[in-house]
Amino acid sequence: MAVRLPSLSPVAWLTVERVTQQVLWLILFAVLAPILGPRPYGLFSIVMVFVGFCEFILLEGAIEALVTIDELDHLHTSTTILVGGGISVAFGLAMSAFAPWIGSLFHDGDMKYIIWALAPMPLMSALSAPPVAVLRRSLKYKQLAVRSILGLTIGGIFGIVLALAGAGVWALALQVLAQRLAELVIAWIAVPVRLGWTWSGPHFRELKPVAMNVFTARMASLVTGQFPRIVLGYTLGPTEVGLFALANRFLDVIIFTTVVPRTAVGRIELRSTKIGSVEFAHDFAKMVQNVAILSFPFFLGVTAVVPELFRIWLDQRWAPGVVPVQLILLSGLPLALFYCMDAALLAGSLSDVFRRMATWQGITLVATVLCTAPFGLDVTCLALAIRPWLLLPFFLVVFGRACRIPVYAALRPPLRSLVGAISMAVLLSLPFLRPAWLGQGVDFVFLIVSGVVFYVIYLFLFARGEFKALVFELFMFRS
Repeated sequence: MAVRLPSLSPVAWLTVERVTQQVLWLILFAVLAPILGPRPYGLFSIVMVFVGFCEFILLEGAIEALVTIDELDHLHTSTTILVGGGISVAFGLAMSAFAPWIGSLFHDGDMKYIIWALAPMPLMSALSAPPVAVLRRSLKYKQLAVRSILGLTIGGIFGIVLALAGAGVWALALQVLAQRLAELVIAWIAVPVRLGWTWSGPHFRELKPVAMNVFTARMASLVTGQFPRIVLGYTLGPTEVGLFALANRFLDVIIFTTVVPRTAVGRIELRSTKIGSVEFAHDFAKMVQNVAILSFPFFLGVTAVVPELFRIWLDQRWAPGVVPVQLILLSGLPLALFYCMDAALLAGSLSDVFRRMATWQGITLVATVLCTAPFGLDVTCLALAIRPWLLLPFFLVVFGRACRIPVYAALRPPLRSLVGAISMAVLLSLPFLRPAWLGQGVDFVFLIVSGVVFYVIYLFLFARGEFKALVFELFMFRS
């Protein structure tokens, strides 16, 4: 008898996907981190900078182009496969050719072999783009959730077995390769789209403008996320990169579970309203409000409890990562607003503005890291935490003019959530919530429960309507 999954809203299914992904990652990290230590994670992170450059920008550019066009047909998908597949093969060959030089640059002889093993991943991403785009267009996030969860589970089991067998960094490399292969197969099974590689000039010209803008923007975004790892790896070594990667992973866990689900669905929903209209401004404000209610307490609450989490979870090799994690998490508040603005710009077909803002993100990050990396990991993370706060006023003005939304309309919705999240973080920092008579681990659970109860009470007292609307949206069933 087939198992029938519940019919939840798209936001709920995307949230389920992201939360499950991050829970599985936490389980994998809890198993693998004590076995491997920071250095293999650092080496793997450096390799994924080069592999991810080819993989991420090709996948997202193709998906956004296919999602944006009004009428999607077979020639759109087949042209995308032909162009994306050709570019990905060229990227893979170029990456393989430079692999020995990259290994020598970071003084690691095994790095070139890992790059060669992961070279097929950009092609896998290019082939995954059409079915993923079709599922996103139709808001079939249940199928996307199943694909991601099964892929991560298969890859995770593979990685744990290899780590226990003493494979070292190869456990991480072959884990992600198995995961991508599983996701590719599942994606094509889930959609009624034919696999083809027929060229069509008119269809390519229709796809090209959005694809190129998103391609450029995602390239800048990738620089924002990955460039520090290259500089820190060259300046400080793989161990420091492993600690930095862990800090960014904490940030990613919160963004992918509390920000991305709402902005991804909001990007589709905003397409039904006219940019600059009252309806567009209202839907955007609702998206920002929901993102703030969910994400702000996580950014600030986790910052407050990170020392206790490291104490009960990881060994002393990871202890220098506490301060970097706290600093990077503080950058999450403005980043959540950036995600909301990106979703609105793409929904309003303003991919050129989206590209310019992403480019400025990349430029400022490169300058920040180059100036601070020689002074150590903590100084670099402090500068990276300050950078998005300095950019936020400028981006709000550019966004407001492009979408014809007043700046105060973008800032007003998250204010109450911000006050509640700050109050909760202050409460969690008070010494009386860490009584000495509580056992190790129990005090951490007590902190988490105290923070959740305080924030829910705050929302019930000061943002009851917004909280009820968010709960209804998350858990609304669809027939």
